[in-house]
Amino acid sequence: MGQGSTVDLSISAVNGKIRELFTNRSALICFGILFVQQLIEASSTVWIVKLMQAVTSGENFLFYFILCISSLALAYIPQCIAFIFKITWKQEAQRKFIASFVDANRNNITEWNNKTLKEQKLSILTSEAPAVLHASIDYVWDLYTYVLSVFLHMMALAIILEPLFIVTYTLSLVCVAVVMKLKRSAQLQMTQKALMARIDLSQSLLAAWDNVLLGNKYNFALWQTKNAEKLDSCVKRNVELERFDQFLAIIVSLITSVPSLLVVIYFVITHFHDTVELSSFIVVLPLLFMNLSYTYQTLSLVFRWSMHFSKLTTIYKSIQPLAASAEAMEQKVKWPKISILDHNLLHPVANSAPTVAQPIASHRDLLNKSCSSGRLTLRGDNGSGKSMTLMLMKKELQQRAFFLPTHNQLSFLSDTDQHSTGESLKHLLAEILEKVQVDVLLLDEWDANLDRENQEYLSGMIDKLAETKCVIEVRHR
Repeated sequence: MGQGSTVDLSISAVNGKIRELFTNRSALICFGILFVQQLIEASSTVWIVKLMQAVTSGENFLFYFILCISSLALAYIPQCIAFIFKITWKQEAQRKFIASFVDANRNNITEWNNKTLKEQKLSILTSEAPAVLHASIDYVWDLYTYVLSVFLHMMALAIILEPLFIVTYTLSLVCVAVVMKLKRSAQLQMTQKALMARIDLSQSLLAAWDNVLLGNKYNFALWQTKNAEKLDSCVKRNVELERFDQFLAIIVSLITSVPSLLVVIYFVITHFHDTVELSSFIVVLPLLFMNLSYTYQTLSLVFRWSMHFSKLTTIYKSIQPLAASAEAMEQKVKWPKISILDHNLLHPVANSAPTVAQPIASHRDLLNKSCSSGRLTLRGDNGSGKSMTLMLMKKELQQRAFFLPTHNQLSFLSDTDQHSTGESLKHLLAEILEKVQVDVLLLDEWDANLDRENQEYLSGMIDKLAETKCVIEVRHR
């Protein structure tokens, strides 16, 4: 993904972030409330058996009737409360991921002008990550609910009717675990391929605006071809994954259902003449089959854990910075073609040679000049690396410098959307002059798309900034 290799995030660090996702306060509250809800719901199995036994034997059944009705009705209340905390859980998960993105990429200017990497990471931050996080929380919610439901209901059936239910059920789970273990590697690979296909498709769709709206037939045809290929690949990979999962789900269903059905037959034969026990069993028989259906869902969900874990691992690793360095950036700059004009020397003293642009060997030459206030202009051919030189300065100076690119989405107090380019830049420079406390101001082609009047006015503002700061600029003209 992207260009170059990413900085590896340790397995323990990834596991820690995923563990935190499911152990925060909102998650634990949800788990606690759901346990109470499932406990109440499972108790209905006990009360309905007791109720049927009392009715069949002619005893007073009012007490068990009240307990049975109450357990069925009250189970919905804690579930509704848990749904409220689930929303908070999802939003907190997204907040944590945004914080992880910021921690991993803040001040990482070496990747700033990498368009491909920008689209990839922003696609993950704004689209793929929220979808994966929310889907993972829904998954854990469902898995926890189904596990509790199946376990508590099977325990109730084993205690109140036939202990063999829990024995055969446990053996079935062991067999399923073996099958899942054997197929885990194949599923993991298919999951990663499906996720990568979705990310590739998202990157292609990000280019839809220019290629569709501008009306260039040539560009549209190329984009449409590439987009169709990525869409076909996405469909293929995800259908393969779903087909694989559903085939295993059928196998799991057979492994879990057959042993329980044999116990049902055994119980009916052994209690054929016991009206009380047999009638009680017949009443809960639909619950048993419903529980087996939940078992199918539960084991299918368990089998999908590696898929969700892989997705979570992928999104956390995908926002890590590339293993690039300032030295690699510097090698891209054509230093012999870049020079610097020092405005402090534009008016030489008498009998001295007029000032000309001075060559520089690296951005370190600029570092020495940035220690004092003044205005410096970088000159050079297009593509020589003037903008990258500013980026190298920002990388080196960190918070001592403020970098204002030509095109950006930096946050300011000024509402620049209401003004022309020149007027907007006036507001931004005024805000920088008033609010920004830095030693060095880096301006990249600030005069692009400005008429001469605005250029002269803004140049005057920059001269004012240069009285207290070192201003290093790249001019468009």
